[in-house]
Amino acid sequence: MKRFLWAASASFGLILLAGCGLAANPQPPTLWLPEPVRDLTGARVANQVHLYWTMPKNTTDKVALKGDQAAHICWTSGAAPAPGKSASAAVPSTGLPGCIAVADAMFAPAKPAEYVAQLPGGLTSGTPRAVSFFVELRNRAGKTAGPSNPFWIATGPGPSAVSDFSVTTQAGGPVLHWQPAAPEPGLVLRIHRTLVTQRGAAKPSESAGTPPPQEQTLEVELGASDSGQAIDRDAALDHVYRYTAERVLRVDVDHHALEIAGPPAQPFTIDAKDIFPPAVPAGLAVVADEQNHALDLSWTPDTDPDLAGYVVYRRDVTAGTSAERISGKGLVAPPSFEDKAVVAGHRYAYAVSAVDQDGNESARCAEVEEGLPQ
Repeated sequence: MKRFLWAASASFGLILLAGCGLAANPQPPTLWLPEPVRDLTGARVANQVHLYWTMPKNTTDKVALKGDQAAHICWTSGAAPAPGKSASAAVPSTGLPGCIAVADAMFAPAKPAEYVAQLPGGLTSGTPRAVSFFVELRNRAGKTAGPSNPFWIATGPGPSAVSDFSVTTQAGGPVLHWQPAAPEPGLVLRIHRTLVTQRGAAKPSESAGTPPPQEQTLEVELGASDSGQAIDRDAALDHVYRYTAERVLRVDVDHHALEIAGPPAQPFTIDAKDIFPPAVPAGLAVVADEQNHALDLSWTPDTDPDLAGYVVYRRDVTAGTSAERISGKGLVAPPSFEDKAVVAGHRYAYAVSAVDQDGNESARCAEVEEGLPQ
C-alpha cells in the first residue's frame, strides 16, 4: 500500500513538471552607462584648450540615451592612468585615478560637442612637455564605461600674438603685413583666407570650372627670419577676401608632434580690385605689303592670364599728326593688325598697348616707323 502511494505521488509530480513551462533566463537591468567617447580632438590656442568630440547615442547595452549626459573633463601627464593607482584629491573616486579635474558639464547625446578649458597656470610656462586631456561620460550614479581616447597638447609658453595685421593689393596678389617678431625654430605664421564675395568679370580659370576655393590655409616659415610681410600669389584679384593669422609653434616632445597656436590676429577684409594693367606688348614689327596696299603689324603675344586684347595707335610722321587709335572701339584679339588706311609715300609710327578684362590698359610700346612706297 505504501509503495503504491509513493508511485502515485511520483507520477503526479512528473505530471506537474510536464505541465509547467520553464521561463527564460532573467536579464540584468541596464546600468545606463553611456558608450565612451572615441573621437576626442582639439587644439591648444594661447592658454586655452579647445576640445571637440561626438556624443554617443546609446548606452553600452545599446539602449538609446535620453536627455543631456554628464561629462567629466580632466588632464594627466601621461596616458589613461591604470585603475587602482592613487587618485588625486581633486577627482571623485569614480573618475580616472591621477587625472586632474578640469570641468563637469552636460551634453546632448548623438550630437557634436565642444568645450573650451582654461589651461592651468602651471602648464603655461617652463620646458614643453606632453599632457593628455580626457572626456569621461558618467551615468546618474557617477559610474562610467571608461575614458575617451587621449588628446595630447604641449605645455609651456605659446607664441606671441600677431599685431598690426593688414593687407594691401599689388599686381602679384594681396600682400599681408604684420609686426615682425624674433624668429624661433619650429615657428610658422598660419594664414587663413576666406572668399567673401566675387566681383568683376570671370577670370579664365573660373570660366574653365575651377573657381577659387572658399577657404584656404597658407603658411610662412618664421624659423630663420621674420620679414613682416608675404604675398598671397594664389589669390585671384577682383575678389573680396577676409584674412586672419596666428603664429604657431611646432614642437616634438615625448614622441608627440604637437602645436601651440598663439592668439589670432584681428580679421582684415580687403576688396582686391584689379587696378594693375597687363605688361606692355613687346616685339612690335611693321612690314609693308605693297601688293595689298597695307602695312602689316605683329608683336609678341602677351601672357597675362586676364588679357582681353590690344589697342593699335598710329601717327602720320610725314603729315606731322598726333597719335590716334586706329583699331576701332573694340579690342584686337590676335597679336597682329593690318592697316590698309595708309597713303603711299607717307611714313607712319605705330605703337600697341594691352588691355585686361577689367579695362586696365598698359602703356604703349616703343614706336616703330614704316611707310608704303609710292
